[in-house]
Amino acid sequence: MLKRINILIVVIIIFCSTSFYNFALLGQAAKVISLVGSGIITSLLLLCIVYADHNLIKLNFIFPIVLILLSLPLSMFMATYCRNQELKYTMFAQQAIYYYFFYFLLHHLKVQPRDLEKIFISFGLIYVTLYFIQYFLYPKIIFQVFILQHRGTVRIYLDGAGYLAISYFMSIQAYFRTNRPKYLLLILLFFSIYVLLGARETMAIMAFLLILFVIVDKRVKSKFFNGILILAAIVSVFFMFQGIIEQLILQSQHDTSMGRNYIRILTYKFYLTDFFKCPIAYLTGNGMAANHTAYGNEIERLAALKGYYLGDIGLVGNYVSYGLLFLIGVIFICFRVFRIKIEKKYDYFKYMFIGIVLSLPTGAGFGKADFICFISCILYIIDISNNRRVVEEYSKSK
Repeated sequence: MLKRINILIVVIIIFCSTSFYNFALLGQAAKVISLVGSGIITSLLLLCIVYADHNLIKLNFIFPIVLILLSLPLSMFMATYCRNQELKYTMFAQQAIYYYFFYFLLHHLKVQPRDLEKIFISFGLIYVTLYFIQYFLYPKIIFQVFILQHRGTVRIYLDGAGYLAISYFMSIQAYFRTNRPKYLLLILLFFSIYVLLGARETMAIMAFLLILFVIVDKRVKSKFFNGILILAAIVSVFFMFQGIIEQLILQSQHDTSMGRNYIRILTYKFYLTDFFKCPIAYLTGNGMAANHTAYGNEIERLAALKGYYLGDIGLVGNYVSYGLLFLIGVIFICFRVFRIKIEKKYDYFKYMFIGIVLSLPTGAGFGKADFICFISCILYIIDISNNRRVVEEYSKSK
């Protein structure tokens, strides 16, 4: 019974981290759902610390997560001191970072990794379903998210994309370990969303990691046969989405021709130079901007008038808001994931994190509630897996 309750708690928190996908019917309530999730996490964590069993396995990621959490008061101070944004608004604006406490809560809930994997797949399929619903019903708006008709497709930025990605990598590993066609169909289903999204970098990274898996993984039963099959599948996807892909190629050629005037390069340059009003902010960050404040309005104007979207510059954008401690914490997490030993059945985590590292220049996920919640689950599974390996290796040495 307790096991089911803990799984339900995890599912509820994940739903809260996505703000219930910002369903339009929820109206303004969707904006506070994420805060409710962080409130559930902190309340349960405090109860667990006081009353629950403290016999926990080793937490391998305490140091970087503590660094990230320490960046909050420093950046809050700077938002007040340098940007004249009241403390209460900053506390609400940075609510996503509170989800890093979820990592500690998972160790108290002690949910089985296998159950978390089922949750990953379930939320990956939910993401696909909701994406297709909005895609085919557009211009009718079902979700209050950023939607753009561009590059020959409708680009829909739903929260919870991390579960789509992990489901993609789980399907790749499952297919190459079993050669069952159902997993190949899942690979194509998940990859089709990246094509529809029109994200060139993400699509290229996912295709690259698929090829890398075939080349590197020693458990792939027939590299030649599977390579041919994957190539045929990619060609099929190309013809299915030929119009979209041609638009992406044209856009890439245009962006390349812009050189140093490419908007993303200009955004990097501006936010790392002119945007900083106080030199100490290079250490502390400027703080997270809140909506309907002078600071928040400044960020919105830069995006609307100049195209300088803070989210477009990935980890650098997180650094601009939260400072050096946050940056070090994220780098340490990625480094630690590649260094720590885990069970072979979780090899797909390595490919997932290669993709995360490659997307850091453009992906600001480490500052978003849904991604933080998702990463916390992965780090928890890594801790569990590493603990099993330590026990096994100790037993063999005796």
